[in-house]
Amino acid sequence: MNEAARKAGIEIALIGAQRTATVEALERDFTVHHVYRAKDPLAALREVGARVRGAASNGMAGISRAQIEVLPKLEICAINGVGLETSDVAACRERRITLTIAPVLYDDVADLAVTLALDACRLVTQGDRFVRAGRWASGHPSLGRKFTGARAGIIGLGHIGIEVARRLEAFKAEIAYVDPVPREVPYRRYPDAVTLAQNSDILFLCAAGARKGTAPPIVDRAVIDALGPRSVFVNIARGWLVDEEALVAALVARRLGAAGLDVFYDEPNVPAPLIALDNVVLTPHIASSTEETMKAMGECVVGNLVSWFAGRGALTPAR
Repeated sequence: MNEAARKAGIEIALIGAQRTATVEALERDFTVHHVYRAKDPLAALREVGARVRGAASNGMAGISRAQIEVLPKLEICAINGVGLETSDVAACRERRITLTIAPVLYDDVADLAVTLALDACRLVTQGDRFVRAGRWASGHPSLGRKFTGARAGIIGLGHIGIEVARRLEAFKAEIAYVDPVPREVPYRRYPDAVTLAQNSDILFLCAAGARKGTAPPIVDRAVIDALGPRSVFVNIARGWLVDEEALVAALVARRLGAAGLDVFYDEPNVPAPLIALDNVVLTPHIASSTEETMKAMGECVVGNLVSWFAGRGALTPAR
């Protein structure tokens, strides 16, 4: 494939950052243009666009209509991730461009969701700070909340949501969910997120959603207020799917008990009030960040592009 691809002159545009090993693998098979690094990425893409037949991006960068319009020969875009909220799926369909994803991260994301919930309930991070600050000798830390047996609500029972639910079963949780599609699962389905929140001790946001700025948040003030001062909110989806201002206000006023957050509206910028709160666990968008999964995701990107241009089709096309 390597020699065949080079003889065919197949050129790939990197429109979203990739890990070094992924880039090196792509460069063994294709001529690669690192357009995302340019001061004006769209202008850089326009310069090579007439020759580019494939693209690689990531879940946060996606592929836009503007990019597609300067790539007249584009056949496939491989996304290093599973979220399509940042990609213009309609434009891809119009042009019959194949989008592929890297569906190998569900376990890691579900693991982190439960980790954040456990930490928020059992005050692990807070306890760590307590010990490191030398406060143990002069007092006792705050009491946490029992995790086993909690009422767990899941917004979005897709691939990630169902993996979160399976893990919660081991903790004897009472599991419920909301999802546009009824699932054949032994969990109660509520009609809306507010009702689910009213009946949850811990609420997990696992849903896919609209492109940033194009739709109201899934978790708005009504959902946050429905949780109340003893409940926990966990977000491992997207920051813009939550009314972040309302969430921060509720946490500061203790109208919401606690939160575990891996994603934020304006990453990497985190609202300053969250930094100061001891009832929030914060991680820097690391849900899929394990050595094993990062390697597997990169292999998905490379595998899809190599397979496509070898005439075998995409390995993991998006829905």
